[in-house]
Amino acid sequence: MKRLLLAATSLLALGAGMLGAKPAQAQQRLVVAAYGGSYERVMREHVIPAFERANNVRIDYLAGNSTDTLAKVQAQRGNQQIGVIVVDDGPMFQAIGLGFCQKVTDRAAIDALYPIAVLGDGAALGTGFGYTGLAYNEQVFRERNLPLPTSWNDLTRADLRGRIAIPGIDNTYGVHTVAMMARINGGSEREPGPGFRAMRERVNPNVLAYESSPGKMSDMFTAGEVWMAVWGSSRARAMQVAGFPMGFVAPKEGGVALMTATCAVEGGPLPELAQKFVAHLVSPDVQAAFSRDYGSGPTNRHTQLPPEVAQTVIYGEEQVKTLVAMDWTAINPARQEWTRRWQREVER
Repeated sequence: MKRLLLAATSLLALGAGMLGAKPAQAQQRLVVAAYGGSYERVMREHVIPAFERANNVRIDYLAGNSTDTLAKVQAQRGNQQIGVIVVDDGPMFQAIGLGFCQKVTDRAAIDALYPIAVLGDGAALGTGFGYTGLAYNEQVFRERNLPLPTSWNDLTRADLRGRIAIPGIDNTYGVHTVAMMARINGGSEREPGPGFRAMRERVNPNVLAYESSPGKMSDMFTAGEVWMAVWGSSRARAMQVAGFPMGFVAPKEGGVALMTATCAVEGGPLPELAQKFVAHLVSPDVQAAFSRDYGSGPTNRHTQLPPEVAQTVIYGEEQVKTLVAMDWTAINPARQEWTRRWQREVER
């Protein structure tokens, strides 16, 4: 009888303890939409794990290019499932204009960046500097004794006929190409006609393919089909790291600034965590990881890079100042017209 009373007392005490205990907090899930490929690898290996541990959150990663990500956010208007996006700076200005970006709440994160990396009065932040320039096969140029590229006008060279690749107008690199051909032929982002004319009459005969896929572009270089391309510094760097004899140059008229950028989605779930993740992406440690393993220059002025990494990316105020900035306030409202002209006049 005594043993039965003790057992009953123990069960009552255990039940009381369970009633008084707080239930375990369910792990929250934050959806982040960003690039695939080598960018996704850096995110999964060096960026996401530390954030998940520090905030007891699970990151669900949606890989896609900037156009895909912006389309997803537009499709979810009024019922956003994505918390944070990472896209190119051009599409990010579109997202800001469409009201999809919350203002960044972490003032320290904003103040740590170069001014050019604070977009839309603080609605989005640049997370990495790259630039659009000319990538070329060093081995082919050396063996054939070809002059190294130095200018956007090298896209018109007769000795490169049928050996050039340029991403399409659906890609930021393609937009940059039209804009720079316009600039060096008397036009501008607001007057793109000279650029389209130069593309149609002088560049197009040299182009083997208008290819937006990074994987296919890499394959064409590796197979020797393409000798030169308009491409990004981080893409070229990735091929150098892989052992390909890739040269890359900022043309004398200027390499075009190409920032990756992030924002917390307006109306998205878990807004506080989304803001924390945005700040995490521009923290010095994360910026250093992307510089080392992805080839993007840090937008955070306090990021310290070892010399062997610093020499491969845009690094420091003086180098940042050399980048050519696009007038996205002129380009974005005209994107549909630029696309129609490209399809009608260039990539036919």
